[in-house]
This record gives sequence, structure tokens and C-alpha cells, in this order.
Amino acid sequence: MKGHRILTYVMTVMMIFSVIYTGVIEAEAKKKTLKQTTLLLGQSYDLMEKKGSIKDIDLQELTFQSTDKSVIRVDEYGVVTAMAPGDAKIKVKSENNTYIFPVHVKKSGMIYPTASMLAGEKLAMRFNTKTDVSEYKWKSSNKQIASVSKQGIVTAKKAGKVTITGIGEKRSFSCELTVKKKPKSIIYLTFDDGPSKQTTPKILKILKDNDVKATFFEIKPQDSTLYLTKQILQDGHKLALHGWSHDYKAIYKSEQTYRDNLDNLRDYFFEKTGVYCVLTRFPGGSSNTVSRFNKGIMTKLTKKVPEWGYKYYDWNVSSGDAGLNYTGDSVYKSVISGLKKNRENIVLMHDSANHNMTIDALTRIIKYGKANGYTFLPMTDSTAEYHHNVNN
Repeated sequence: MKGHRILTYVMTVMMIFSVIYTGVIEAEAKKKTLKQTTLLLGQSYDLMEKKGSIKDIDLQELTFQSTDKSVIRVDEYGVVTAMAPGDAKIKVKSENNTYIFPVHVKKSGMIYPTASMLAGEKLAMRFNTKTDVSEYKWKSSNKQIASVSKQGIVTAKKAGKVTITGIGEKRSFSCELTVKKKPKSIIYLTFDDGPSKQTTPKILKILKDNDVKATFFEIKPQDSTLYLTKQILQDGHKLALHGWSHDYKAIYKSEQTYRDNLDNLRDYFFEKTGVYCVLTRFPGGSSNTVSRFNKGIMTKLTKKVPEWGYKYYDWNVSSGDAGLNYTGDSVYKSVISGLKKNRENIVLMHDSANHNMTIDALTRIIKYGKANGYTFLPMTDSTAEYHHNVNN
């Protein structure tokens, strides 16, 4: 009798495990993983059109989910957009099946899968490849918020969210654009010639403590200071190009040497950080006279730099911190005396070594600006350019 009970117990356990095992096998059979898809940055991809295995299923029966929305987004209709380099998966669930779409996103493609603009600004859609923007048919999902020209130039009109789409013969690209109301009085704090171990960390701490974002026009970092460039990006600041070198004799020797000075640093930053820089500032500014050893070079370069795909910025407020005899007090006074309401104030400062006067003045400058109705912002690729008069 006891043996019969044991046998019955064993058979029952075996039946339970059999049911569980069969259920697992059936569940796995319903889960289908497809071949990995590779997308370019910003590329849009319609799962329902591209994947024959599910295209005949009623959309109402499906749900779409991204395992990492920072890398790939998917809407309710199954349109995937590549947002950042990396790997993620799209899960498409029906009543009886789950489809898994692995996606790899390259760092090459359109550089604006997302963008933020102020009303009234313009932004040119750009690729970090040799792709011609004019090959695509551009459209806006809401022209009242932002319109886009045939050449891919976006004009922000009023606050809101809009999708800018470029449709090509083989690929389509999308930009999720946020338009914000433009403040009347803006301060763009800009720092040249860094990064440096002595100055940059202290400036970053002050900016973080005061919840202010800035723009850094950098010289090529040393291996030992590249971490500061990455910290600038992690803290939400704007990275921009000052040049591979600051040697006036070398960089202003010819148009080609200056282009190399920009392209080499842009490509270096892209390789090391994945950020493709468009904004730049001439060492000495576009009005410099140190380039007069090469007569007319600045007149040529100020015309060529935009043709090469860059936007260059001078300044309309100087801190004077490049001078030898400046103090924290004099830097502070120089900045606040140069600020003007109802305009975009681009403040020139430096974060290279031996700029203690800049560190001493920065907190006071920020407090003055906030107390007097100014809004501190980092530059973006849609910020209006400000140019000096060319003197060479």
C-alpha cells in the first residue's frame, strides 16, 4: 500500500513537470527572434512594411515596445526611429506571438534625431556622412510650430513639439523637434582654450552648483584631459571647436591648413565622444589682426568656413580674462558692463590654465544675471551667429 502511494506520487510529479516543460516549449515556439537590423542615426524604419512575417496582421492586434528608448523609439504604428548609437530590441506582441527585432544603431547618419530650438531660430538638417540633404523630401508634421524648406532648413515658429522628416528613395530620417519660447534677454557663457586640469573642473562645479549650462570652444585635449571633455558633455554643456591647434602661424598659413585644423578636431571628437561638432570660433576671433602675415586670409576663411559645414561665432561681451593684469573684480565688472537687455549676449571667457580670475568672477556673474532677468543657455546648432567685422 505504501509502495503504491509512492508510485502515485512520483507519477504525479512527473506529469506536473511534463506539463511545465511542454508549456515552456510552446511559449518559446511563439516567441520569434528575427535577424538584427542595422540603422543609421536618425533613420526611420517601418516594421509593418519591411517585415513580411507580420505585415498582414491587423495593427489593432499588435503592441510595440522598445527595450531602450534612448537608443530606439517606436510608435503605435510600428515606425522605429534610431535615436542614439547602441543596441536595443523592439518587442512586437500579438495575441499569440511575440516578435523580437534586434536593432543596432550606428553613430553615422543624421546628427539631429532630436533637437531643441528657440522660436525664430533656423536649423539646417545635417548628416555626418557625405549624404546630400537635397536628396531628401523634407516635411513637417506641424508647419505652425516649425516649417522646413526643400533644402532641409527648419524655421522654428512657436512653442510645441513637431516631427521633421526627410524621405529618400532608400531611407527616411526623422527629427523629434522641441520648440521653446525665446527669452528676451539671454546670456551664453562661452569658454575658450580648454580643457585644463587647473581651471575646467572648478568652472564645471560652479556651473553645476548654479544650474547653468555653457558652451566650451575647445583646443584638442591631451590624453590626460579628455575626461574633462567627456564631463562637459555629461553635464549637459555644448561642445564646440576652437581648433586642433592655437598656433596662429600654423593654422592661418592657408585655407587648407585652417580646414584641417577644424576637420581634425571634429573627427577626433566624433571618434572619442560620438558628438559631431558644427559650432566653431576662430582663435583670436574673425576680427583678429595676428593673421596679417597672410594678407586677406580671414576674408577668405569667413566665407569658406560656412561652405565647409560649420557655423562660426565671435562675441559681443568680453570678460577681458585673457589679459595679464585682470583680477576677479575686473573680469566681473567687464562682463556686467557689457551685458545688454533684450538681446543674445555671447560672453567670451577662458578655461585654460591660470585663469583664477575667471573662477573668482563666475559665481558673481551668474548671480547678477539671474537677479537682473537674464536667462543662461548653452548654444545650440540653431543659435544665431554673431560676427565681428573682418580686419584682414
